[in-house]
Amino acid sequence: MAPFNNIPEGMSPATLELLDRAFSATWLEVQSRAGAAASSDSEKISRAAIAKSILDLAATGVRDQSRLERHGLHAADQAQPHAVADLSEQWIAPALLAPKPVS
Repeated sequence: MAPFNNIPEGMSPATLELLDRAFSATWLEVQSRAGAAASSDSEKISRAAIAKSILDLAATGVRDQSRLERHGLHAADQAQPHAVADLSEQWIAPALLAPKPVS
């Protein structure tokens, strides 16, 4: 299951899987950059920004995973703390907002 809410109609299961893979890869990259210094709020903001940006780009027809990932990384880099209220519940499944341990 892709970690997104408000998925546009017509996205196939294969597309949803692609979005999930792009999100997961992007999140791993963000975590590796941030290390242990990231706060819980910062993680929520980044996860929400990544998911929204990937979904928005996919809604335009983009299906290139590396392009979706780059778009997500850019969104995470640009995310601001005040943006979490605008992004979280509206775009992201609640389970996605909870930080996940790195294995």
